Amino acid sequence: MEKEANVTENASPLYELGEEIEQVHADLSPVITASKSEDTIASSPEPRTKDPESLTDNLGRVFEKPVAAVANLAQTAAQNTVNTVAFVIPKIEPLPWYDLVFLSIMVAIPAAVYILVFTKIGFGIEVFKFIKVYFHEHSFKLGGSLAGFALFLFIFDCYYWKSAAGRMLRYAAISIIVLGLAVLVTFIASTHPYGPISVYVVQTPIWLVMVRFLFYRKKSVRQYVPSLSGPLFVVSMVTFVVWFAWSWLDTKNGFTPVVKLFDAQALGCAPDFENYPECKRSATSDTDVCFDVDVETSVVINRLNCPVTCLKVYDTSCAGNTFILWAGPFLVSLGLLFLSFFATFLKGDDSTVEKEAMKFAKIWGFLLFAMWISASLAGAGAGLSTTLAALTLSSFVASAVFLASSYSQMERIEQVRALWNKLLTNYAKYLNIAKGLLVVTCAPVAAIYLAMSFLVQAIRKIKLPCSNGTKPKDDKNESMGSLPMSNYITDEASQLVAEVMSWDMVAVFTYAVYWGLGFITMSVIAAKFTIVFLSWLIEATQDLDLLPVIGILIGVGVVMFLLPPVPGAPIYLTLGIVMVPVGRKTLGLVWCIVFAMGVSLVLKLFATFLQQKMIGGLLKNKVGVRQLVGMNTPLIRTMKLLLAERGLGAAKVAILCGGPDWPTSVLCGLMDLPLVPVLVGTLPVFGLIVPTVLAGSFTYMAGLQLDGNSEFPWAGTASTICLALASMVLFGCMLSAAYYVEQAMSTRAEDLAKIEIDVAVRDADEKEEASKNAFKAVTEWKLVPIWAQICLLLSLACMITSCYLIQLFQEEAFTEYQLTYTIDKHLSGDWKNLVKPLGWIGLLLFAVSLFFLFVFNCWAKNEARRYLRDNSPTDQQIQLSDNSPEKLRQVEVKADDSLELSPSIEVQTTRGFCGSLGGC
Repeated sequence: MEKEANVTENASPLYELGEEIEQVHADLSPVITASKSEDTIASSPEPRTKDPESLTDNLGRVFEKPVAAVANLAQTAAQNTVNTVAFVIPKIEPLPWYDLVFLSIMVAIPAAVYILVFTKIGFGIEVFKFIKVYFHEHSFKLGGSLAGFALFLFIFDCYYWKSAAGRMLRYAAISIIVLGLAVLVTFIASTHPYGPISVYVVQTPIWLVMVRFLFYRKKSVRQYVPSLSGPLFVVSMVTFVVWFAWSWLDTKNGFTPVVKLFDAQALGCAPDFENYPECKRSATSDTDVCFDVDVETSVVINRLNCPVTCLKVYDTSCAGNTFILWAGPFLVSLGLLFLSFFATFLKGDDSTVEKEAMKFAKIWGFLLFAMWISASLAGAGAGLSTTLAALTLSSFVASAVFLASSYSQMERIEQVRALWNKLLTNYAKYLNIAKGLLVVTCAPVAAIYLAMSFLVQAIRKIKLPCSNGTKPKDDKNESMGSLPMSNYITDEASQLVAEVMSWDMVAVFTYAVYWGLGFITMSVIAAKFTIVFLSWLIEATQDLDLLPVIGILIGVGVVMFLLPPVPGAPIYLTLGIVMVPVGRKTLGLVWCIVFAMGVSLVLKLFATFLQQKMIGGLLKNKVGVRQLVGMNTPLIRTMKLLLAERGLGAAKVAILCGGPDWPTSVLCGLMDLPLVPVLVGTLPVFGLIVPTVLAGSFTYMAGLQLDGNSEFPWAGTASTICLALASMVLFGCMLSAAYYVEQAMSTRAEDLAKIEIDVAVRDADEKEEASKNAFKAVTEWKLVPIWAQICLLLSLACMITSCYLIQLFQEEAFTEYQLTYTIDKHLSGDWKNLVKPLGWIGLLLFAVSLFFLFVFNCWAKNEARRYLRDNSPTDQQIQLSDNSPEKLRQVEVKADDSLELSPSIEVQTTRGFCGSLGGC
């Protein structure tokens, strides 16, 4: 009854409608019976008079509940529509109409200027071409001058110019740098077309703060900025509507292939004759292509029998430029929408701000994803990711301008401190991981900063009038005098070094090496060598029949599924890639892809059966297996609670499809759950299989050539979109599982408490935790011997060098290789030719890094075992926290064993025990 109540409470309107229909059917049974009897009487010679009033009542009873149910559905749909509309609109601050109009005009002024100057609606093509011809060549000189000027200001302590004249010079210098950067971004707009839109977004809040200074001085900035949410949203929507109407009313204003080619020629873009030499109009021409474009009739005139691939001749140099010129107003609308939402965050309590921020994050992500898909389908994917990233980054910078103008310096410091304390409270256990990422990515930048701080300190010692100078040693307070390297680098750099030295160096450096390991694995092993392996597999199986290939793929897939770290998505992707070349001739293109999806589903279900019955079922008495699953962790205990429920509820299906593959299936075996319901609950994973297999198939199809042209020119874009959809489905499944687990943790604490603790796993976890604590104790940086420190530092240095070498010089490190290539033809028959000499250097550094880390870990683990052995007496009493006599027990520990005691257990050695009694 309790479960039925829960089902009814969480039922949907359709479920309620089903119940209503059943109830109506029950109510109608007497009426139907009466109707049948009346029909029998009516067929007799004697007619029977019916009561009209009772008939009306019966009809009312028949339709009353269905009509009410339909009305409830309509009301629910209307409410959902209202909620959806409210979801995509920021909480606009009410304003008098005259303020709304005036501020909307102020917001529209810079937007109109940008649209007129840098988009196709205005004079964007002429402006971009003019900049390219007259100013682009001077961008390097301007950038170098700005960098030198900024270095001069840094060296001579511009920040510490406190006198009246010094402050004026500092403000003037900063203004010069800001304006110079804006001009530099404009100069390089022909090669980096996302620059002007980024400058516009950052400039908009500065302009609006100036408007407040001129017209709304009586209004505080903290009151003024939230009032901008309405004008920003209005101008954003008006800009979008105007741009949409402009694009729709005339085909010349669309983004068709013909218009794209015409705009590229009008911009003076250089054709890519290196990759498309057949597209030259003549052998001596370096700029003329073999076709003409007539934008009025939307026709490409083929002059010299050009191949179809010549339509891509401008993609390398100009695809992003033409798209941003056309979509510039839409980018303006997005930027204003971002600022509109952010303006609302500055008014409201923390819970409201957090809720609104999460809502906007979803909207922003959806808009960027939709725009990226649209642009990719239109053939403008090149450089678009960079454009969207630049727009997002500039929007955050613009938001920081609003934030900085709304709070005083002390308030900003307090806000940052509160945010940092919140991060420490919520994510303290992940800080070392984040610090490791910071080290592996920013160590070279930190080294440059320290070198520059050494130069600044040398100039400070000269005590020039414009520098900060150095304080005499006697005048320094005790804390400043104790800073490391304070005589050689600036106090600011010394504080940074002191902060780094307070870290858990071994943990942070080890995580940094692991980050590098993950990067090299994904960017080289997965991205390079996996493609070579798959191309070899395709070549090796293309002459085989379909059934042997399926057997090979299933065997490989089962082995991969049985490995705990391997998820299912790469296996589905591989099946999609390999099945197309093997089964295309036999089944046809469409059906071989469908067949790959079916094989993937069968493989997933078979792997679930093996994991549940062969691993979880047969090895459930093995402590190591139960510990590997994590039987006593809150996550697995909650999953046990939800999986143990009868039937297939939403929570159970979400865990089966969105939980980690190996632990979830093995957990079902450890719990002795029936197999068939688990397999049925796993079937919705087909929603992940479909886009993943399609992504693999389209990836292979994108490289197929027919008569020198791409056989499926759309396949590359379709592959990227399917990969994005698969990622969204996978992420959605994981979020759904996390939601139900979190909900059960918060609402069913009593049920969770009733689940028994696995004592054997607890003891194993305690021993493992003891080993971790011992490892941490012996690897405190000041206790680590010099040779071990050098090993870890060499491991870190080699990993950082390897990552930077491979990332910055990919073309010089690896040979270009695609999925449809063959080793014999493109790598001269040797797969090792994929790696060039520079790449071998990077991989050698990678291997050396792992070797030094291995040496360090061997030493540390050996020291940890010795620490445990030395600190574990042969005879000891373990007194439980409640001190009850029956809980006292004797433990004998062998010299080569390790012992770890939980925090709730008090350990008294012989000395401590005697000490508590006043001596022995």
